[in-house]
Amino acid sequence: MGLDFCDSRGIVRSRGATRRSKRILPYNVAAGFAVFDAACLVLIGLACAGYSGASGEFSVWSPQEWQIWAVLFAAALQFGLAHIFEVYRTAKILDRRHILRRMALSFLCTFGFMIGIAAATKSAETYSRLWFFSWAAASTMAAIVARGTVLRGIRVSLAERTFVHRALSVGVFCDPLHPREIERQTRNEEFVVGIGKFDELTELVELSDRIVQDEIDHVYLAAPWDKIPTVLRHLELLRHLSTRVFVLPADRRILADVVGVSKFGDRVSFCGMKEPIQGWSLWFKRLEDIILAGCALVALSPLFALTALAIRVDSPGPIFFRQLRVGFNGRTFRVWKFRSMYVEKTDPDASVQTSRLDPRVTRVGRLIRRLSIDELPQLFNVIQGDMSIVGPRPHALATRTEGCNLDELIDYYAVRHRVKPGMTGWAQVQGFRGELDTQEKLRNRVDCDIYYIDNWTLWLDIDIIFRTMMIVLRDSRAY
Repeated sequence: MGLDFCDSRGIVRSRGATRRSKRILPYNVAAGFAVFDAACLVLIGLACAGYSGASGEFSVWSPQEWQIWAVLFAAALQFGLAHIFEVYRTAKILDRRHILRRMALSFLCTFGFMIGIAAATKSAETYSRLWFFSWAAASTMAAIVARGTVLRGIRVSLAERTFVHRALSVGVFCDPLHPREIERQTRNEEFVVGIGKFDELTELVELSDRIVQDEIDHVYLAAPWDKIPTVLRHLELLRHLSTRVFVLPADRRILADVVGVSKFGDRVSFCGMKEPIQGWSLWFKRLEDIILAGCALVALSPLFALTALAIRVDSPGPIFFRQLRVGFNGRTFRVWKFRSMYVEKTDPDASVQTSRLDPRVTRVGRLIRRLSIDELPQLFNVIQGDMSIVGPRPHALATRTEGCNLDELIDYYAVRHRVKPGMTGWAQVQGFRGELDTQEKLRNRVDCDIYYIDNWTLWLDIDIIFRTMMIVLRDSRAY
């Protein structure tokens, strides 16, 4: 935009300050949408009432009296619901995704409420279902199309010649935020008319004249993290002005340490860490585990019986093998597996990782490990809640790579324990399974696990499950 940065006191005006000359007022846009919604409901409702169910003929102005009252009531009802759902909230009026979702919800509730009233008053028979649903569908679609078209046009205009708010970018003891960064983060709604840098907090009073002269709406104050409390106290110098001031840490790395800011009584609370899967998502993931594990146990019960019989016939000893693993939040639990080694050669602590053609593995063990059948009893761990169907694969306590403990090689290894371990995971379907004999293999697996934790969705779980089913029969890394 051709801006001059200043290295001394004062605000420097943008050389491109006249490029954007037209201002978009959010409350005008909100008012326009509100009027359009009411007109849309009334006019489309009356137009649809022109259809005659008996003759199939169409006459634009032939609504019955009850239809007129119905469309007027719908317009008033929708206006009230729109305010409840914040459809006309000026701060979000240019956010297309937010507005379209809320608008569709308000229209849906409006027509749903009218259906409820008709059913409760036993007057549904007097309404034409063709008229009602044609009206509902046409008016909702018209509102969606109109909003999409208008907001798309506004976005194009914002990128070239219009703006929503005038802004100043000021640095206190540091460089100010670059105007292009502010405009990019606000989707071109902010128009930075000047920038400056102050070396003394008392100089903030000099902003007053510029804020009044240029009709500034927003001021972006950048400051070092340790100076933020002092800057906030000195904002008293601007309290007499009606403008919004944002105070931002100059160091971008703060974002890695603070994931949320909220009020805690009369204090400010900084959330430095939070659980990766929470709320309803945690409930849905547990429901997914119970349903899939329960169905799998029923469907695979014949395979369980055949495998148990083969293990018993092949070598003496128990059918199942239990081993301590590290799970959710670092807690240990015992994992269930079909025994695949000779009893006298079994390594309960996994101090020596299983290798290809390992002499400790039985003939049946070699087959069930190749097909991952030995892992199926972990479905019991899923039912018990120690494991999940999908998650980072749990490692035995004594597992070592290149002679070192796993957490000694990867300093962020323990991040894997923020979710329940899984029978399969993102690392496994990306090809990182088998023996962990090098630090690079371990790092690749841990990086995949962290990617899964940071990007978890139910769809990702389903994707991993299907990928696992596709590769289980042809993966050469299973032995």
